[in-house]
Amino acid sequence: MENLNIAVVSQDEAYNRVFSMSLLDACRQISVTTYTTKEFVLQWADRDDGAYDEQYDLILWAGIEVCDSYGGCVVYLTDRASQVNIDYGNSRYALYKYSRADAIAAAVYDIYAHLTGRQALLVKRNDVRLIAFASYCGGAGCTTICRAVSQELARFCGRSVMNISLEDVASASDFLPLQEGGASGGIKTEGEYLYRLLGKNNVPFLESYLMRDPFGVCSFASSAGKNPFRELSGEEMQRLLAVLMDSGMFDVIAVDLSTGLGEGTMTVCRAADRICLIAKEEEPCMREKNYLRQLKSSCGDEIAKRIVRTVPVEERLPSPAASLEGNFGQQISKLTERLFDVIQ
Repeated sequence: MENLNIAVVSQDEAYNRVFSMSLLDACRQISVTTYTTKEFVLQWADRDDGAYDEQYDLILWAGIEVCDSYGGCVVYLTDRASQVNIDYGNSRYALYKYSRADAIAAAVYDIYAHLTGRQALLVKRNDVRLIAFASYCGGAGCTTICRAVSQELARFCGRSVMNISLEDVASASDFLPLQEGGASGGIKTEGEYLYRLLGKNNVPFLESYLMRDPFGVCSFASSAGKNPFRELSGEEMQRLLAVLMDSGMFDVIAVDLSTGLGEGTMTVCRAADRICLIAKEEEPCMREKNYLRQLKSSCGDEIAKRIVRTVPVEERLPSPAASLEGNFGQQISKLTERLFDVIQ
């Protein structure tokens, strides 16, 4: 986890205020100091040593004063989409000033990483909890319940929660605020994160790859097509979980296993503090029994002690983006309490 010190320069004080508050809300690891253009120029007019380079990691400048001269730690916030520029070779970066705050935060960390060559710092923690959500058949509500419990933890328990989907096609677009046309606003995808984490064997800044739902639950921006997390080996999944747990950003990691029984899925089950099994019927059917038999065969008989079984109370579950109301909301609250003994 890396804390960045950012300066925002704009002649529009109202924009400075709204932009800064949005950026702070999108990323807790960013601190922001705002200046009007005149204030910034006067403060540094007599300084020829470039001292502002030492005081701020990046300077985001919204004004035509730097439209031709930006570079290095000075990032131009342009009001024209056609002027957006990410030139890593020449260290010139221009971002659209009206992009979503989480997209700006993602770009800020990506630019910082390219300028400095820094990687994310890992902080060893023993209190991060891993909760897996699984089902023996499709359509049981695994994704919806995983997301609902995550929102319950974020909204009412004050937890910082990370969601990971192991569905064949990740459903992040169902509950995350995408821009018109379904684009993620410039945030890099889970596939790009895995490429850098596993292929290049480094630890990229998570902030460049995360999206947040309206309740603050984090998810990776989904790749187009098949979900790359679904194909991870046991060793690769171990590395992913270790980096997420040691990032210092999350209290709870909630993994939607869907109906998978692959190597990566079994790795999550072995590491999970609790496995929430979503069933369709009150009485276990033969398919559920066979599913549990496979879990025990792969993970050992003791895994049964960590399974919390639940049957959705609603015949037709709401979408993952729906509010937690009525009988379903009450069920999620009680289910979260049952899981809460490991999330202290």
